[in-house]
Amino acid sequence: MLALVTSTATDSKGVTQVTVRAARTGSATATWGPESTPLFTLRLSVATCPLQ
Repeated sequence: MLALVTSTATDSKGVTQVTVRAARTGSATATWGPESTPLFTLRLSVATCPLQ
């Protein structure tokens, strides 16, 4: 899977929004923070859908 972070924004409360676009089908996992206690884990799974 190929996934690209296209934008990020953090508001005044410290909440971060990330926009990710997938270019291929498949799955991926991204983890922020130490392996023992990650702060955040993002799991993506992308499947193709027919266009009409």
